Amino acid sequence: MLGKLLKKDLKSTYRLFIPLLCGYGVASVLGKILFEIVLSQEQFADNSGFFNGITIFTFLYMGLFIIYLVACYLMTSVFVIYDFYKTMVSDHGYLTHTLPVKTSSLIWSKTLISAFWHIVMNLIVGLSVLLLFTGHLRQIPVMYILENFLDSMDLMFKNYTFYTGLNAFINLFNEPLLFFACIAVGQLWKNHRVLGAILTYIGVHVFTQILSTVVLVVSGTGNIYFNSSQFFYTGYMIYATMFSILSTVVCFLITNYILSRKLNLE
Repeated sequence: MLGKLLKKDLKSTYRLFIPLLCGYGVASVLGKILFEIVLSQEQFADNSGFFNGITIFTFLYMGLFIIYLVACYLMTSVFVIYDFYKTMVSDHGYLTHTLPVKTSSLIWSKTLISAFWHIVMNLIVGLSVLLLFTGHLRQIPVMYILENFLDSMDLMFKNYTFYTGLNAFINLFNEPLLFFACIAVGQLWKNHRVLGAILTYIGVHVFTQILSTVVLVVSGTGNIYFNSSQFFYTGYMIYATMFSILSTVVCFLITNYILSRKLNLE
């Protein structure tokens, strides 16, 4: 049944995501063309007004492209939230909750579809970066800069990659479930349920930031005694990983409980 739900949710969301992803792909190709024109302008007329204009336009375009990149990530989350709200707690929810499936299966389906679209977005962004710098990678010492940064923190690259990758994977589930839980809590309000969801999210965000700051300070204090930046980093990342896992489980349980036992669509 979960497979059928995934297929249904994929069909209901691809209409939102395909135009967004195609638009980003076209913007990436155009950016590559402009980038190559600017890099090759020295082979043509020196300091010509035409190429100076192309250069200015390219810098402006790349600025807008970066804004569009950020907007794509934001819109990915917005589309996920919109689909969950529309199909689970709005008028459309009457039809959704009449399906012969558990509420937990509905939540899992929404979460997995969210993870899928975030992975697709990350892959397309990665490919666009490779496309942009294809033929010029040796001129950009990214890995050298990264290695020096990690060495300055007294960290091993494999540890950094492990913790970063693990937290990124957990966040694929944590982020949508956090939004789902806030929307579910908002449904407990008799009136202004959207406002209730927004205030819940703000409250959770403030709480987690305060807690993270406290842990960061405590970890920093321990770093003075152990005199090791690796101890500081590893300790904080272990906390971040455990907190993300706990947060993911709690958000799922809250969402499942409210939507299965406390939901009132009137």
